[in-house]
Amino acid sequence: MPENGASGIGKKRHIKINNTAILFIILALMFALASYFGRPFFFSKLNLIPMVNNLSFIGIVAAVLTMLMVSGEIDFSIGGNIGLTACLTAVLLEAGLPGWLVVIIALIAGAAMGAFNGMLVTVIGVNSIIATIGTMFIWRGIGYTLTNGESRLAMNPVIDFIGRGFIFKVIPFPIVLFVIIFIITYIIMDYSKWGRKIYAIGSNPLASFLSGINVKKVKFIGFLLSGITASLGGLILTSLTAVGMPQHGQGLELVIISSIILGGTALGGGRGSILGTLAGVFILSVLYNFLTIMNVYYFYIQIVQGSVLILVVAAYEIRQSRAIKRV
Repeated sequence: MPENGASGIGKKRHIKINNTAILFIILALMFALASYFGRPFFFSKLNLIPMVNNLSFIGIVAAVLTMLMVSGEIDFSIGGNIGLTACLTAVLLEAGLPGWLVVIIALIAGAAMGAFNGMLVTVIGVNSIIATIGTMFIWRGIGYTLTNGESRLAMNPVIDFIGRGFIFKVIPFPIVLFVIIFIITYIIMDYSKWGRKIYAIGSNPLASFLSGINVKKVKFIGFLLSGITASLGGLILTSLTAVGMPQHGQGLELVIISSIILGGTALGGGRGSILGTLAGVFILSVLYNFLTIMNVYYFYIQIVQGSVLILVVAAYEIRQSRAIKRV
């Protein structure tokens, strides 16, 4: 029996790697087309730095959310978390708090939001979709309350550096955070016992529980980390815009989750990869950037992004069903 299970897991992993490789091939083709049709602006400094910064804060949240989704849960509250973090940052700066303390408080608030989501799902038993859609509205409502629905300036050397600073005067700081978090999550998911627990829980929570895995603890920590990284994304977005407003992050939860699904993560859990998410984030970001350069209207861009997501996920399912038939 174990041999059959090991064989099945191996085959699924083989499919996952092939899908990821295909995504990177698509990404390379997109870069080639964008560099040709979008020349000379696509590869200019004026375009690449904003694109990389925007891609970075989306990717930071997507990397950690991938782990949660592989475990079989989801967090729709990340957009509301980003908005509340932006408002909290601006209000605390207006109150005269030093930037480093504001960053710590914002990340603690993110941890509290993630822990609250985790408690709703793992302790009370609320479905994660319902729980996090509800808290998404709560977080954003608190943001509106803090700022009276207004935009507040959020300018401070520490905050400015988070989104607009450079390492060695060359590398944008958000890309440094992006790379560090992707490397950490990649190691966790592919080379640690914790990662194996996440995949096992997503594939079969009951069997994982019976085998001695603390399912609730793993999922709770997933929500906790999702809340912290969403707040980090909120800090980056606040820095990039120099304002805190409750509208920050509105709709971003769908963009981030779409990137993860595009990367091959199953909504039901048990399947997904950090490299796949990386490819998904890049594909949607490059696609949006290229179409914007080509002066395509925003609502047409949404149609294209939605179509790409459906086509790629449909291709995943077809390949998966054919692989299962061959077993």
